[in-house]
Amino acid sequence: MKAAYWLAERFSDIQYRLAKRDREAVAQNLSRVLGKDISECRVIAQKVFRNFGMYLVDFFRLTRFDSKALEKRVRIEGIENLDNALKQNKGAIILSCHLGNWEMGGVTVAVMGYDISAVALTHKHKNINQFFINQREKRGLKVISVGPIMKRCMSTLLKKGILALVGDRDFTNSGIVLNFFGIPTSIPKGPVILSLKAGSPIVPGFLDTPIEVKKIPDASEEEIIKRTMEQMVSVMEKYIRRFPEQWLVFRKFWEAPVDVFVL
Repeated sequence: MKAAYWLAERFSDIQYRLAKRDREAVAQNLSRVLGKDISECRVIAQKVFRNFGMYLVDFFRLTRFDSKALEKRVRIEGIENLDNALKQNKGAIILSCHLGNWEMGGVTVAVMGYDISAVALTHKHKNINQFFINQREKRGLKVISVGPIMKRCMSTLLKKGILALVGDRDFTNSGIVLNFFGIPTSIPKGPVILSLKAGSPIVPGFLDTPIEVKKIPDASEEEIIKRTMEQMVSVMEKYIRRFPEQWLVFRKFWEAPVDVFVL
């Protein structure tokens, strides 16, 4: 395994040097997140490439991941937050973002015996897409492919299961524009809509304190959704700032170029 990670880092360094557009996109994103000059962020950007290389090693080895591997390789913190959320008997929504190895996180929860489903993008090539699904499902992580998914998501929650969603990118162009690192950004509202409908608490994928969708006197549903989403954004910002080298986003998150961005 150490050899595989070492090779992944070497190939990632080569990719970092060759993929100028991706390299600059990552550095620009980090500049906005950290409030640093882009030139400073290139050092962190190289770490992002390396971490993605190691993420791929883990993904291709997911089918070998079992309870023994879990004991050796994963330290779990905050699982009590998920357990407390599930005690409400309304399922739970795990809010993740493209931070760290979210695939390993979902499989870890499944290997621990939890009933968990994750919404995932569909690859345009059928065989590759099926391979991705198999890698996840062989270790117990159920996959809900992006599309008309509301019924399947609600079914998971009504059966008191766990639904994992990524919350830092709006793939449907139907989100709400909120400040994300001080910049207007479309944030997906699906987690909050589902929470309102099913009564399920939202547990940040970092196993932080659950976010409750609170009814506010005289407030419209839109206002309640917006306020809850602002809490979601705040949690995602906290962890991305804390682990910027783990934010695996390789396109310009915000299109406008920037040299120095001060938060």
